Amino acid sequence: MVLVSLAYLGFHYKDKSKAMVAQVENQVTVISYQKPIRIKAIYVVPGQEVKKGDKLFVAESTNLEADIYQKNSELSSLNIQEVGLNNHYQLEQEILKSETSFKILAMENERNELMFEQRMQDQNSLRLKAVFDGTVNAQVDSIKLARILFLEKERVNQSKQMEARMIQMASRFTQDTSLIKGKIKILKNDLLKLEDESADLIQYADQTGNIGNLNVQLNELVPPYQSILSIYSLNPTVIKAFINERGIAGLNVGAKVQVESTNRMYRISGEIIEIGSRITSFPEKLNAINGVNSYGQEIFVKISENNQFLNGEKVYVYISDGIE
Repeated sequence: MVLVSLAYLGFHYKDKSKAMVAQVENQVTVISYQKPIRIKAIYVVPGQEVKKGDKLFVAESTNLEADIYQKNSELSSLNIQEVGLNNHYQLEQEILKSETSFKILAMENERNELMFEQRMQDQNSLRLKAVFDGTVNAQVDSIKLARILFLEKERVNQSKQMEARMIQMASRFTQDTSLIKGKIKILKNDLLKLEDESADLIQYADQTGNIGNLNVQLNELVPPYQSILSIYSLNPTVIKAFINERGIAGLNVGAKVQVESTNRMYRISGEIIEIGSRITSFPEKLNAINGVNSYGQEIFVKISENNQFLNGEKVYVYISDGIE
């Protein structure tokens, strides 16, 4: 008996002033929606034990279906606009190329005719050289030569003008399509969110536990944010501890801790996953003096699902010193 007492005292040797107090409670998951829904089917009853992945209920949302339809309609309209812009851009390019090709072809034909006339005149001038001294022919040749040079330069200019206009068209097309593509991207993201919401209308248990409150009936219209049902975990995995306003050294997210029962020889390792940002009142069971409220900061500790703590059990939480 003495040995048992010493072992118990040795197990609880730590300074309680350096401990955080906590009460073990099963975690509760409450299911609700941001939009009104109607319950189509219910597969559970209060108190029923469910496993992770079990189907809980099926709902429908007229507003959600309307939103999805509207977004799909807007998306179809934008896709049509995008195709129309692309077709218009291609048509503009083809028209510009055709007009430019026609102008260049006409200039090439005129240039070829002038060069042909020039060759004929050159041949005639050789025959008539004895009669005429070439003065008149030289003037005619100069005019034709100037026209030929002009046509050659103009053909190059037409090609350059076409390239410049093609660049302008491409720039305008890119701006217009970028605007539409941006709207399409936003709509697709919105649709993904709505489809996720639609998928959530079929609810499955995200953990093994017991059904708590079931607050709806079949075919009932449920307003936004109203609790539909709750699931209580079989074993606690997160303990909400409280630290007095004096604080404890080494307290930070990721710190290893020891969670120890206050009335039996049981201890388990844990890790701090969140530190509350405000001071709040302790649960009544954790007040140092009955009827006198204590205040402190909330500390959330993650522990293994395979633990032996009882629901409602009071525990101490210590910053780990390597003891397991």
